[in-house]
Amino acid sequence: MINRLRLCYITLFLVSQLFGEDKLQRLIGPWTFQSMTTITKAAREEINILYKDDKNLETLTFEDSGNLHYKVLNDGIEKVGDGVWYSEGIYLTIIVDQDTTYGTFEIEGSTLSIIITEDETKDYYGYSTILKYNSK
Repeated sequence: MINRLRLCYITLFLVSQLFGEDKLQRLIGPWTFQSMTTITKAAREEINILYKDDKNLETLTFEDSGNLHYKVLNDGIEKVGDGVWYSEGIYLTIIVDQDTTYGTFEIEGSTLSIIITEDETKDYYGYSTILKYNSK
């Protein structure tokens, strides 16, 4: 009975690792920005949505090595650079220059969603930002 239970735990562990690796492998490659939704949790909830247009474009490229390349066009100003990324389960960390972004991610079909949540503090309202990208 103990051997069967141990085998069951080992099997569950290996399956969870396999699906986790598959999700990470799906993250590798270029992603093109589609939209950013910010929900501010004020006394009255505010929702702002920014969509991709000719003056607001972004491409993120995740590499197996943990390197990240980005190309951004924001209001006609282009910025290109590199950073690093790593993931543990559903959690994603992206570091570019002095900025670190912590969030969760999910991939459904060809859409990558990165969700960033900040709790309310004494000085600021809490918010959630949902970034949507399509695989290139």
